[in-house]
Amino acid sequence: MGSIISLGINKMEIDWGKNNYFNDHSKLFQMKDFGKQVPYYYIDDNDNEIIEYKEGASKQLVEVKQRLEILGYTLQNIEKMYNENLIELGYYTEENLNISFGDFFKLITSLDIAKVDNIASIIEDYDNGFDLGEYFNRCILEDKEFKDKISLILKNMKKSTYIIGEFFENLDPYIILRILAENKNNLHYNVQWNYSDVIENGWVKKDEIIKPLEDKYRILIVTEGKTDSFIIKKSMEYLYSNIADFFQFIDMQDNYPFTGIGNLSNFCMGLSKINIQNNVIILFDNDTSGIELYNKVQNISRPNNLYICHLPTYEEFNEINTIGPSGETKCNINGKAVAIECFLDFSSVDNHPTIRWNNYNKVMQQYQGELENKDKYVRKFKDANLKDGSYDCRKLRFLIDYLIESWINR
Repeated sequence: MGSIISLGINKMEIDWGKNNYFNDHSKLFQMKDFGKQVPYYYIDDNDNEIIEYKEGASKQLVEVKQRLEILGYTLQNIEKMYNENLIELGYYTEENLNISFGDFFKLITSLDIAKVDNIASIIEDYDNGFDLGEYFNRCILEDKEFKDKISLILKNMKKSTYIIGEFFENLDPYIILRILAENKNNLHYNVQWNYSDVIENGWVKKDEIIKPLEDKYRILIVTEGKTDSFIIKKSMEYLYSNIADFFQFIDMQDNYPFTGIGNLSNFCMGLSKINIQNNVIILFDNDTSGIELYNKVQNISRPNNLYICHLPTYEEFNEINTIGPSGETKCNINGKAVAIECFLDFSSVDNHPTIRWNNYNKVMQQYQGELENKDKYVRKFKDANLKDGSYDCRKLRFLIDYLIESWINR
């Protein structure tokens, strides 16, 4: 019979493999998610269900959803993938499956995971496990509510049942998983990868399953200074721990081999020329000199895996106290004086946040601004607990959300 390895939610099996032939789902999980005791469902000789708890990987769907997004499974992308699968289906069958992505989306999000039980439907003919197509025909289509819904879409149910199964069998399981995550009632369920049997029976070694995220999925964030890298990295680790392993950091202050202004822009152009294969985000400041350099590299030819951006515009920065040639006044500092320190908690120090205008930039025809006492804000951040509510993380969350969404939608 062999050993089964499966990915699923509760008793809903989304993908499975046998022996040493299976899809590697380690990228959905972090090292802390492996080695958990998860339920394994078996059927004995009398077709009775047996539940055993063994080692596996487990992570809540709400957290897996974010990992899928970074891996490219956005709603926009999965719609494209779905339509490509429909086209491919027409290459090896004369039947057309007239289910639009919108209808398919409604069907999958309407599934009640608590009621799905493919284990109870396993019979002798399927002792090697279900594929998704077989599962769909044997289990989902037998659900009256679901069958009524799909009957409204398909004119000839009997004729199309087999082809629906074929379609599901060849569909990327992450498309199903990503759509299930759009139903808020599903988000608390755990996505489980049951790998114990293939390891115990010698088909694969443990380190082939339990392993950190591969470098090809990681994203390198390149910043102007080491403070930028430190602040973003700590914010990721504490506020977005479920995806923090996707990101690596390097700064031009300590890691650029040359000196002089324009380090980050020159580095960016160098990466473009060598057509770098790694995933890279180049992050400029949102101040006068940062925007000048950002504009300088906007028109260079670059691969899709190299994304260039600057710190985001933030509403709170529209009216900040400033000191300069015109005296003291309130100004919009977006595009003129927004550095990473501006995203720290201004209430963490006694000083009122103030920007001082200094050098005049002839190219941009405006002054460059800098946050006064910025070192005090950084020191407070270093000692801050970002999880207990004692530190205001609203701007940091806005910043990280901006970076993630920008990368996903690039």
